[in-house]
Amino acid sequence: MQSTAFALPALVGAQYVFSSVLSETADTVLYCATQKDMRREVVVETLRPHLAGDAERVQAFLAKAHAQACMSGGGVASALELFYAEGTWHLAKERIGGIPLDVMKESGRLLSACDICELMQQLCHICISMDIEGIAAEPFQLRYIYYQSPNFRMRNPAVGGVRERTFSRRVLTAAAAELIGLVDLCSPNAAELCDILNRMQYPGNWTPLSPLYYDEELVRLQQHCCETHC
Repeated sequence: MQSTAFALPALVGAQYVFSSVLSETADTVLYCATQKDMRREVVVETLRPHLAGDAERVQAFLAKAHAQACMSGGGVASALELFYAEGTWHLAKERIGGIPLDVMKESGRLLSACDICELMQQLCHICISMDIEGIAAEPFQLRYIYYQSPNFRMRNPAVGGVRERTFSRRVLTAAAAELIGLVDLCSPNAAELCDILNRMQYPGNWTPLSPLYYDEELVRLQQHCCETHC
């Protein structure tokens, strides 16, 4: 792994104060930062400066930025600004608060069936939207989703490139397998939700329209959850 691009703290692009490194890849560094003029906490993904002259790496970075900008709503973190400064490209993004779901799962904390049902609806909507727009995305990872009681917010999964036809199936089956372990089995409608999540895990149950069908099932279950709590 290359060394990080800047000695921290660092002022980049006149308004972003980089304070710490959140994560790294071979091509990029993700920094925690403060956007001074907006007075908000953000994250900034930076292409490593030594790659700024590599046309292929730059194109990949810009394609990812464009794909993330196309994703909006549905609990997905926003891409805020693409800018060039200090000899390389940067993408400022919303910084998400809350508890990562992998941390919750490791600690043994559970969520109600209604909460998990709502999250699975969000994931179905994201997959349907990305299928329609042809947006490629990273594989599902539990650590990318944050619980902000009573809501969820997730890292923007969009990347550049061609979307694979089986991607929604792989995302939703992986999500079902991970999230079923977070369901409080004593909560109302847990049995019905677990039945849906179990069926979602088997590729033989899938067709290209499955995200729509499962979304409809989850909507009906969520309505039942609301009626139960009324």
